[in-house]
Amino acid sequence: MSNRSSLQVVVATMHQKDFSKYEKMNLSTDAVFANQADETSYSEKNFGNCTAEMITTATRGVGINRNIGLQYATGDILLIADDDMVYSDDYEKTVIKAFEENPQADALIFNIETIGADKGRRLNNKSIQLHLHNGLNYGAARLAVRRSCLVRERIFFSTCFGGGTIYSAGEDTLFICDMLKKKLKIFTYPATIASVDQTTSTWFTGYNKKLIYDRGAFFGASFGKAAPLLCVYNLFRHKYIYKEANLTFAQAFKIMCEGAQGYKKLKISTDDGSEN
Repeated sequence: MSNRSSLQVVVATMHQKDFSKYEKMNLSTDAVFANQADETSYSEKNFGNCTAEMITTATRGVGINRNIGLQYATGDILLIADDDMVYSDDYEKTVIKAFEENPQADALIFNIETIGADKGRRLNNKSIQLHLHNGLNYGAARLAVRRSCLVRERIFFSTCFGGGTIYSAGEDTLFICDMLKKKLKIFTYPATIASVDQTTSTWFTGYNKKLIYDRGAFFGASFGKAAPLLCVYNLFRHKYIYKEANLTFAQAFKIMCEGAQGYKKLKISTDDGSEN
């Protein structure tokens, strides 16, 4: 019997009626589709020696959906996927080989080719270990993780951040942050496993007061009392954040800090920056 680890792709998706995404994403391993629609059902389909499962629920929120996928996952190594990704023909071989080369790794961050965006994702040119100071520049769609680590440390996606929740983005970065806080060993790996077309965005059209407030809420959730320092650093490093919103540094900082404080009571912000 082979000791080779099994690989499974966990896909968050919506309104699927069949398993056509499996082939569109060029999958060739087992997969779990967490599908948010207007019904509750379970189905599965075999693709050669691989099985794709579809767990359909009437829930909303990307964090809830990803968590449903994780609960149904059984693979040794899980790839966290968005449904607009297209995987390389050899992604399974690449990921398994990377973990065999890095037995100490609990998770690995791979490269994804970004099509149509002005600025691509940060490129891994070598393997380095991630910590809180350098690990928040990556999204979960680049992540492969040992399922046993998530189960052992009880790590799930936040249901407050991301599409369909009260705060517009950040659920994947918060997921990685929680992994690092639990002392999981995460490394980058210089290999490309998929591509994604971001010619258009389904939600992002530029920064406004709400997005700045929500970023402050993310820092509040991640770093607590240290959130104001992270807000200052973030605005100094990324001046476009407040310039796109036609704000001064001081105005953006105030809104971010309000978001960090507002997170404690799960207060939300409207597009004009006022709290509800």
